[in-house]
Amino acid sequence: MTTTTTIPPATVNTSGSTTYLTGTASGLDTASLISAAVAQKTAPADTLDAKVTANTTKITAYQSLQSLITGLSTSMSQLASTTYSSVSTTTNAFQAKAVSVTASNSAAGPDIAVSADSTAAASTYTVTVDQLAAAQKVASSAMASTTALGLAGAFTLNDALGSAQTVNVTADMTLSDVASAINAVSAQSGVSASLIQVGTGSYNLVLSGNDTNQAIATSAASGADVLASLGVTDASGGFVNTLQAAQPALVTIDGTQIAGDSNNLTDAVSGLSFSLLKTTAAGQSNTMTVSPDYSSVKTAITDFITAYNALRTFVTSNQAVGADGTPASGAVLFADPLLRDASQSLNAIIAGNSAAATGAFGNLADLGITLDSANQMSLSNQTTLDNALLGNLSQVSSLFQTSFTASDSSLKLLQNTSTSGFNFTLDVTTDASGALTSASVNGDSSLFTVSGNLIVGAPGGAYAGLSFALVATGDTSINVAIAPGFANQITAFASQYGDVNTGLVQQQITSLGTQDAAWTTSSQKIRSDAAAYQTTLVNKYAAMEQEVSAAKMLQTQINALLGGSTGG
Repeated sequence: MTTTTTIPPATVNTSGSTTYLTGTASGLDTASLISAAVAQKTAPADTLDAKVTANTTKITAYQSLQSLITGLSTSMSQLASTTYSSVSTTTNAFQAKAVSVTASNSAAGPDIAVSADSTAAASTYTVTVDQLAAAQKVASSAMASTTALGLAGAFTLNDALGSAQTVNVTADMTLSDVASAINAVSAQSGVSASLIQVGTGSYNLVLSGNDTNQAIATSAASGADVLASLGVTDASGGFVNTLQAAQPALVTIDGTQIAGDSNNLTDAVSGLSFSLLKTTAAGQSNTMTVSPDYSSVKTAITDFITAYNALRTFVTSNQAVGADGTPASGAVLFADPLLRDASQSLNAIIAGNSAAATGAFGNLADLGITLDSANQMSLSNQTTLDNALLGNLSQVSSLFQTSFTASDSSLKLLQNTSTSGFNFTLDVTTDASGALTSASVNGDSSLFTVSGNLIVGAPGGAYAGLSFALVATGDTSINVAIAPGFANQITAFASQYGDVNTGLVQQQITSLGTQDAAWTTSSQKIRSDAAAYQTTLVNKYAAMEQEVSAAKMLQTQINALLGGSTGG
C-alpha cells in the first residue's frame, strides 16, 4: 500500500517498507522519473509476457486440434482391422453380430432372449424351451413360528455348489430363529430358508437351493435330529416334502436337445448367450436369426462423418480472414505449417481410393458419401450405403480394412502404423541355430532391425511403422504385400498427428510449453532486477530531495537573519 503525506516543501511517499521524498523541494517530478526508468527496464519482460500469452493461446488451439484428430481415430477404430492397426481394438463393427428372435405364436412373444459376440456365425436356428432349470425346494411340517421348539442339536446344510455349513439350534429357538440361523450362512452353504404361512398361526419352513439344478444335502451333526423333528427329513435322512425337485434347463436347437444347469446358457452355441424366459407351448417354436450388425457399421460411418466435419470446421475457422484481408480474430493457427500439413494429409486420404478394396466400393463416394463446396462431408445417398451394407458387406469391409499377404504364412504382421501401401521382398538370414540375424530389402539391411523373432521397420526409414514376427528355419525370401484400408489410414494419420504422447501436435505443444517456461523465467528475472533498480533510484532521489530541502531551509534561515540585521 502506498500513502502520501504533504510536508512543505516536499512530499513523503511510502511504498511497502520504503519511504522517500518527491515533489516540490527540487521542483522535479521524481516519481515519474522513477516510473519511466523502471518501465524501460521492464519493457523486455512485457514483451516476453505477451509472447507467453500468445503461446498459451496457441497451445489451447493445438489441444483442440489434438482432440478433434483423436475423435477421428475413435470413430474409425470401429471400422479398422483389429490387427495391423495403430489403435488397439479386439473387435470391430464388421465383426459385430445382431440377433433377432420371433415366436411362431407372435401374440405370446419369444421364449428366449439372445445376445451374440463377434465369434457367432451368421445363421438361422429353430429353438424350443422344453424345460426351465429349477432349484430344489423342500418343506417342514406345519407349526407355530414363534414358539420355542425345545430342540438342542446341530445339522449341516448345503447344495452341490456350496460348502457344508453347521447350523446350531438351542432349546429356546423358534422356527423363525432356525430360519435366521440358516440364512446367516446361506452365502456359503447355497441354501436359503423362508417361512410360508399355511394356516392361521401355522407355518412351513421351506429350504431352497440358491442354485438351479443343484441338490440340497443335509445331515445331523450332534444332539437332537432337528430337521427330522421339524418334519423336513425322515428317519433315513430323505426329504419328506419336496415342493420342487432340482432340474436342468432343456432346450432344443435345430432338433438337438441341450441340457444346462442354469436358465442362462453360454455354451450351447458358440458365440451366443441364451436367457430362457418360459417354456415353449406345444406345437410352437422360436426362430432365431444371427446376422452381421449392419447398424453398427452404419453408425461408425456416420460417427466418422461427424468427427471429420468437426475437424474441418476447426481448420476452416483457423484459415479465415477478416474484411480487411487480415487473419480473423479467432484464427489462432492461421498459416500454421503443422495445421496445414495435417489438413493436406487428411485430404489426400479422403480423396483417394482404398488400395485394399476388392469389389465395387473403392472410395467414400461409392458409398454415397460426398463433400460439399465447403469440404463438409455428408451421407448424401443413404440408400446407396444401405444397399452396400446389406448386399456386399465384405466388399465394404475391404474398403476400410488393411489387407496383408505374404508368400510365407509364418510371417505375421503385428502392426502397421503407416498410411502407405507396400509391395516388397523381405530377405531374411539366420545363424546356425535358426535365430534371425538380419532382414533386408534389395540388399539394404538398415531398413529393418531384428530382435529375437521380431522384425521392425527402422524409424525414419521407408518401412517405419511396420513390425513382423517370424519363426524362421533358415535363410529365406518372402514376398510381402500390404494394401492400406481407408479406416486404417485414418487411424494411422490420427496416431501420427494426434497421439497424446508422441504425436506431432503433442510435440509442438511440448515445445511451446518449454519455450513458455524459459520466457517466464527470463521475465521474472528482468522484473526482479527492475525492482532492485527501482529501490536504487528511490534511495537516490530521496537523498537528493532531502539535501535540496535542507539547503532551502538553510537559505530561508540565512535570509531571515540577514533581514533582521538590516532592520536593526
